[in-house]
Amino acid sequence: MTTLKSDFVTELETARPSRLAHIQSPGRVLAAGLGLGVAADVLVFGKLLGIGLLLFGLLAVAVLWRVNRGEGVTAVRPNLWLLLPLLFFAGMVAVRANATLTTLNTLAVLVLLAYLVFFWGRGRVQNLGLADMALLPLRVSGHAVTLTPPIVGESVDTEVLWRHGRRSFFPVLRGLLLAAPVLLVFTALLAMADSIFAHTVETAFSLDIVARLFNWAGHGVLILLAAWLLAGGLAYGVNRRYGRDDQSRFEATWQQIPRHFSLGYIETITLLTAVNLLFLVFVVIQFTYLFGGLAYLQVENFSYAEYARRGFFELLLVVLLSISLILGLNWLTRRESKRQIKLFNSLSTLLIGLVLVMLASAFRRMMLYEAQFGYTEMRLLVYVFMLWLAPLLLWFVLTLWRRPDRFAVGVLAVALGFLVTLNLLNPDAFIARQNLARYMTTGDLDAVYLTSLSEDATPYLLAALILTAGDTEKQQMPSCYDPFSRVMPTDCYAAPYEIVRDKLHGRYQSMSENNDWRRWQSFHLARWAAFGQLQNLGD
Repeated sequence: MTTLKSDFVTELETARPSRLAHIQSPGRVLAAGLGLGVAADVLVFGKLLGIGLLLFGLLAVAVLWRVNRGEGVTAVRPNLWLLLPLLFFAGMVAVRANATLTTLNTLAVLVLLAYLVFFWGRGRVQNLGLADMALLPLRVSGHAVTLTPPIVGESVDTEVLWRHGRRSFFPVLRGLLLAAPVLLVFTALLAMADSIFAHTVETAFSLDIVARLFNWAGHGVLILLAAWLLAGGLAYGVNRRYGRDDQSRFEATWQQIPRHFSLGYIETITLLTAVNLLFLVFVVIQFTYLFGGLAYLQVENFSYAEYARRGFFELLLVVLLSISLILGLNWLTRRESKRQIKLFNSLSTLLIGLVLVMLASAFRRMMLYEAQFGYTEMRLLVYVFMLWLAPLLLWFVLTLWRRPDRFAVGVLAVALGFLVTLNLLNPDAFIARQNLARYMTTGDLDAVYLTSLSEDATPYLLAALILTAGDTEKQQMPSCYDPFSRVMPTDCYAAPYEIVRDKLHGRYQSMSENNDWRRWQSFHLARWAAFGQLQNLGD
């Protein structure tokens, strides 16, 4: 029985000191990683995310360029387009305050840094397969972790360090341990002898020195961990210039599976034909009822909202499963002639066309549901996701007929486009604007949800104060919500104006008392603008 080594195990075995033969100055790489670790602590760790992440991204790119240049590695220019989305997402962390968007932007920065390390000295982004493209950040991280120990071993003479430690450091440490109880006794006696000295000692201990020491130790650990990963990443970026292949063993093994386990052509064509017929019937019904207008639904005693809510998520799941089905069949099916390839591609294209109609149906259902209940963050994310899913389907059809190996780069482009679109939309401001416009038409507004939006929505929250000034309809306060209580106190209900006003005053009070967001590393455009607007409200 043949045992195949996993990609991770194989790369662990190759990440040995011999791999550093291509690195001319391991000490320089180690110093660069340590410097980036310190920069990460100063700019990012323990601080509200803001402009510090952009500065760290710029510094990381500069260090990556400088280290590779010092090692004689020239950047592959066609791959430098990765810098644009990297710096864009890092910058938007200091512009958008929505928590979900900030998380996605931060993850995108880390992923794109891994891509930049991998493709700096060789290879092309578009040449990677789908599996490798998805797992590339883990691949880079694994190499970074395993390359740091040999770099330290090549850069630091551990024998000399041990000799100096035995001669100097350890005797001093033993002396401090011996002095500690002696100093404690004498300090206590002197404090009892002199009140001023006692006050000085009391003041010194009131500074919470132990907590500060633990805090410094924590920062030191974070710096070392970051330096470990960053130094190894830099070393891997240099070594990639002398690698043999961009493709990982995992991707190579993945591509070999259809040779040992595949589906017959007739079975696949039968499956595709059956699914196409089912989807065709469903699409006809969609045109009759969903796209046909309100009159068709009333005949069946369905409301628009009920019809939309009942099938949206199921329909979106069908779309995603259909894409997975076509990808799987395209990967596993044996096609032995041009005629078989053409028929398979034709049926797959027809299925994609029907899926696009179903996607339009899901989009229509979401529009109906949103018109009934208003926008939320999740509904907006689904909207944008569906808008970008359509070009991905079209890209799949194009690559199916022309260049199947280019589908993966389309997935990357769609993922980046999805996140760029969210940043340009400014989700919280968009949601607040749309819900207020709906309120002016219908008189229906979820004031509690509106006030849960981030600082991005502050201008619209201020506008809501004017719009809701005369609205006396009571809504339940979020602080009083108890799912196990059947009776709510009367003071748990307030008018929309009161809910918005109290939330804005509370937000201003919190920002006035908390100075963390005022640090220069945490500079954030939305927070500063919101504080200025709320300050005018307070005045």
